Amino acid sequence: MYSGFYPTIKEMIGKDIRNDDDIQDVLILGGSVISTPWSNMEARLDTILRKKYGNAKKFAFYNTAAAGHTSLDNLIKYKLLAGKSYDLVIYYEAINENRANCIPDKDFRADYSHIKWYSDIYLLQSHPEINYTVIPYVCHLVTRGIRDKMDRKVYASQEQVDPAFAKFGAKIKTAASYQKNLSGIIDLSKRRGDALLLLNYASYFPEGVKLTGEQKDMDHFAGCHYASPVTIWGEANNVKKGIDKHNQILINMAKRSGKHFFDMARNMPQDGSFFCDVCHVSERGAQHFSNKLATFIVDFKLLE
Repeated sequence: MYSGFYPTIKEMIGKDIRNDDDIQDVLILGGSVISTPWSNMEARLDTILRKKYGNAKKFAFYNTAAAGHTSLDNLIKYKLLAGKSYDLVIYYEAINENRANCIPDKDFRADYSHIKWYSDIYLLQSHPEINYTVIPYVCHLVTRGIRDKMDRKVYASQEQVDPAFAKFGAKIKTAASYQKNLSGIIDLSKRRGDALLLLNYASYFPEGVKLTGEQKDMDHFAGCHYASPVTIWGEANNVKKGIDKHNQILINMAKRSGKHFFDMARNMPQDGSFFCDVCHVSERGAQHFSNKLATFIVDFKLLE
């Protein structure tokens, strides 16, 4: 039912995934940085860990990370994987929330329903009968569309920021929502008996450089084939402020919950050759990221 929103979990739904067998099952939750298309993080970790453990362990990685996904998407994906248990769940995301901030205060909603992507998900969730009949869902969808037009409903984008709304990102309205969603992930991991590793988010904002989203920004990064201008998340200063705020929340919650924590922000060099843009990692950055992460997993025996 949710495959249109979260295709990365489609193949996992029918699989028997357990943390009490001889296979070390690892679930990856996050945004594009650690997704398969951007950094192929699961394959990198698999290669490194196999070398470190030899034939002593078998691994199965499930990477659900995807472009644009926020803490809310990751909570929803984790919920949808009910009935499964993992030896380790890795969470890494703190930048995509910034798009939700780029809207006037009066239009912001803590559940992110002011972004049409989530409004559509909530509409789908309200119709569990859709597996048997789509009529109530379609009627609701049409009714909502008419009401939105009449009310001149303003939505923020899940993919990029409207330049006219970028200024509203100066107020980090997402802090409480990020904390609530992360708390939901932590609580789920406890109930399911999954070990959870929270990663602080690494970013690179070149010192003394005003990033504008123009092509000249790329002079300060690695020169990757693919890169994202900072403006798809908002104005550079606001984006950095949002990441810092979300990171601090994650650190505090890791301490309070006793969950495993690795400070990737401190372990990624502040060097443009490691980054394609303010958050996506270059090939050099991906190698460094995966090696640091795998070393932490081994040193702290998270898969033993």
